[in-house]
Amino acid sequence: MEKEQIAYLAGVFDGEGSFGIWSKGKKKAPNFRATVEMQDVDTIMKFMVYFKAGTIMYIEPRKEHFKSLYRWKIDSDKAVKVVREMLPYLSRRRQSKFQEDLRKLDK
Repeated sequence: MEKEQIAYLAGVFDGEGSFGIWSKGKKKAPNFRATVEMQDVDTIMKFMVYFKAGTIMYIEPRKEHFKSLYRWKIDSDKAVKVVREMLPYLSRRRQSKFQEDLRKLDK
């Protein structure tokens, strides 16, 4: 069941998620972050429940004809751990990008 759950989450992440290195301002150290943003709060909650980490936020529609969204976000070493766990199920492009980001962070 656990293998199926992580494969499912990785599939959602591959389609709706993103990760990368972020920093705010010149004085802040680079930080690794992973996010998933979508309309389905029940799917977003599965990330929080499975990984037991991160935060969920509600995003107001940016324009009148847009829909509300939910975002799950996780940072730093926890984000690296989460993406590593999903890595075997992610696309080759994302696997390569993850390795590239780790080299930049020296993790």
